[in-house]
Amino acid sequence: MKQYYKLDFYVPATQAATVRNAVLEAGAGRLGHYTHCSWETAGRGQRMVPGVFGNPGSVLAADEVKIEVIVADDLLQSAVDALLAKHPAEQPVFCYYPVGIGFPPDDDAE
Repeated sequence: MKQYYKLDFYVPATQAATVRNAVLEAGAGRLGHYTHCSWETAGRGQRMVPGVFGNPGSVLAADEVKIEVIVADDLLQSAVDALLAKHPAEQPVFCYYPVGIGFPPDDDAE
């Protein structure tokens, strides 16, 4: 069976569709006969503003979306590359980690 990863990332709500679609088009969100699968949670993120934005040292809060997808090992790098290419932040927040899948997808035979 293939190894799968869960890829989680945060993106401003206004750019969520653009970034999510790029990651899905790169191969994430495929499991069995399903494609373009993702989970989104709306929230509010905050960070200290670095010197290149607004008032250095101030805290910026914004509406963001956490997007979660499953991605096969052989497509992980493409999905991360798409995320980095489309994300509006200089340093996007994302993580990925190996996961077990509860059923073997039909197209998973190796």
